[in-house]
Amino acid sequence: MSLDLNDLIQQLTESADPIMYQYFKNLKNRTIVINDEINESSVETIILPLLDMDNNDGSEEEINIILNTAGGSVYIGLNICDIISKLKTKTTITVLAYAYSMGSLILMSAYNNPNVTVKCYPFSTALIHAGSTYIEGTTTQVKDYHNFNEKYEEKIKSFIITNSKITEEEYDKMERYEWYLNSDDMLKHGLVDIIL
Repeated sequence: MSLDLNDLIQQLTESADPIMYQYFKNLKNRTIVINDEINESSVETIILPLLDMDNNDGSEEEINIILNTAGGSVYIGLNICDIISKLKTKTTITVLAYAYSMGSLILMSAYNNPNVTVKCYPFSTALIHAGSTYIEGTTTQVKDYHNFNEKYEEKIKSFIITNSKITEEEYDKMERYEWYLNSDDMLKHGLVDIIL
């Protein structure tokens, strides 16, 4: 016996699981909350619902993405960026406290998509940095991954420059630093469109 979304929300309400209740309630209202690390579970909690809302559910209603993340997996996160950059449905991304690391790239993915508006609050912040990696294995495996990672970093640099108002000179100057941005900086550099 399958449950519809309303039945599932009712069961979660009765079971007193506030996180799951809020998650499904938000999905019903076409809202995706990114309030955790970007990782493998983001495929089910972010990517698939977003694709479904944009392509398959037949609704013309706006999609809302609430963003409050310290970052996470660059590979999964850049897949989220690919999807946001191509959204056909009117979408609003709102930064709560912070969009750090991968979160800042998610903001930038909306830059060239006229269907997506990005907002933040006056005390919202962002962080752009080189990220971190851990390499383990044989010498050859480490070299291969290092070479791949260098090429991937160039691709990310190109993404940042073409999806924000950040110039190549600014990027090169700040590349090796933890570059924190307040809401005014985010607006200036094109990470957000509106400060609420």
